[in-house]
Amino acid sequence: MTNAVAVTALKILMIGNSFSISNTRNMPQICDSMGLRLELGSLYIGGCTLEKHWKNVEKAKEGFAPYGYRLFRDGKQVTKGVPAKINIPEALKSDKWDIVTIQQGSHQSWIPESYSPYGDNLIKTIRELCPTAEIVVQETWSYTPWDERLKKWGIDQNEMYERLHKAYAAFAAKHGLRVIPMGAAVQLWRRTLPVKYAPDSIGGDVTGSLKFTPDEKGGFKADGDPFHLNAHGDYLQSLVWTEFLFKADVRKCPFIREKTIGEERCRLLQKTAHEVCR
Repeated sequence: MTNAVAVTALKILMIGNSFSISNTRNMPQICDSMGLRLELGSLYIGGCTLEKHWKNVEKAKEGFAPYGYRLFRDGKQVTKGVPAKINIPEALKSDKWDIVTIQQGSHQSWIPESYSPYGDNLIKTIRELCPTAEIVVQETWSYTPWDERLKKWGIDQNEMYERLHKAYAAFAAKHGLRVIPMGAAVQLWRRTLPVKYAPDSIGGDVTGSLKFTPDEKGGFKADGDPFHLNAHGDYLQSLVWTEFLFKADVRKCPFIREKTIGEERCRLLQKTAHEVCR
């Protein structure tokens, strides 16, 4: 649940991976359309876990700078071209951030023991270098049933969510941190749409970008991305972040992805974001 007092301007630094960089595709425009001042910095390494983030901090003493860095201000990207390379300490000290977000790599998010000691160490570093910033955890989401890793791990989509939901909650509670409920938002969308999976359809899910083709056995073969957010999910994620961090009612958001999503679906996504943050 968000705090009661709304804010109109925030400087946010995301220490993440592809499950955070997706937030850059809509949040700057959403905030700008709602009259909210947002400065959004994104540190990116694909698939990066808390362990890898912490090891990168340790190597930063040697000048190691592996992160792609993008900065957005007032609805527009400030950095242009190939993302600048930077390390976590440099980024933390580059501005007076109001909020610094962290998250576990999605493939380890459901494993409680993967969060410590690496996440603990990362939090300690952020507090040392950004003593006035609030550290906030983004809860990531569970995969679609087509992701082969679920079978490998011996869990299904719902069990992955239940496990990661508990793991994030325990990790955040240990350090007294708030959690952006993005994983919960995806689950709420799946229940209330409702999402109806079929052999040749993701059924309206906000995760997965898959192409289905007939196979030799009379079924269908799924090709593509079974675990990242699609365009609908990107929009939902930015709505959740905006409502949770600014305490703004995103049902009033005038920024609509009319061509790629459609107004009716955008309004449903806005409602879902508002409900999960209430």
